[in-house]
Amino acid sequence: MNPPPGGAKPETDVGRDYVVIHQISGCNVTLLADSTVIKAGRWVTLDEPPALALAAKHGLPVPRLYDVGQVPSGENYIRMNFIEGEKLDVVWPGMTAEEKDSICRQLREVLTTMRSIPSENGLIGSCSGGNVRDTRQYTQYTGGPYKDEATFNSEFYFDLVKTTPVPIRTALFQQIRSDHRIVFSHGDLAQHNILVKDGRITLVDWDTAGWYPEHWDYLKFFERSCKHEDWKNRAKDIFPQIYDNELAYHQAIIRWQRP
Repeated sequence: MNPPPGGAKPETDVGRDYVVIHQISGCNVTLLADSTVIKAGRWVTLDEPPALALAAKHGLPVPRLYDVGQVPSGENYIRMNFIEGEKLDVVWPGMTAEEKDSICRQLREVLTTMRSIPSENGLIGSCSGGNVRDTRQYTQYTGGPYKDEATFNSEFYFDLVKTTPVPIRTALFQQIRSDHRIVFSHGDLAQHNILVKDGRITLVDWDTAGWYPEHWDYLKFFERSCKHEDWKNRAKDIFPQIYDNELAYHQAIIRWQRP
C-alpha cells in the first residue's frame, strides 16, 4: 500500500503498514512494510535520482534507488531502500576522538572519489542535465544549467539584493574566480544528512547534488547550521582541498545575497 502523497501524521501511523519517519513542509519520507522508503512532496525533485545513480555507480555509500515517478496529485516521489543508522548530529557528541577521525576520513574518501568522476558535458547543473539548485537561508533558488563558471557566477551565484551599494557590488565581483574545475558535488554536507551505523556512514538527501565548481561543497559546508562547534573545525580533515580565498569572499557575498 502506497501512502498518500502528503504522508500521514506520525501519531496516526501505529498499526498501519507505513510510518512517516521524516516530515517537513513539501517533503515526507515514509517507511513501508517492505523496508523501502518513499520520499514524496512538492519539493521533491527528479534531479535527485540521477545523482543517486551516479554515486552508486562509483561505489559511494548512498541509498539504493528503486523507483521514481509522480503520484496522482502531480507530486514527485522517489522510492529507495531503508538505511538503518542514526543521524551524525545526534551521535557526534558521544563519539571518541578516534571515532570522529574515522567519520572525517570516510567523508574525505567520498569527496575524493566524487571529485575524480569526469563530467560528460562540462555543464554546471544537475546530474540529469537540468537546473542548479541552491538552498539559502529561507528558500531554494534554481537556474541554468550553465555552460561555464563565469556564466554561473554572473547569472546565479552573484545574486545580490537590489539595495547592495555599487562599491560593494563591484569590490565583491572582482574577487570571484571563474577557472575552477567542475566536479560532482553533494551541495548539502550537513551532519543531519549523514547516517552512521557501526561506525560506517551513508550520505542521504542528494536533491541539491550535481556538477558545480570545485569549491562549492566547501562553501556550503560552512553555511549549514550545526549545533556542534567542533564540526566545522574539522573541515581540513574532511575536504581534500580547502579554499580560503573563496570562503572569505563567500562570507561577504552571503551578507548581500538574496536569502
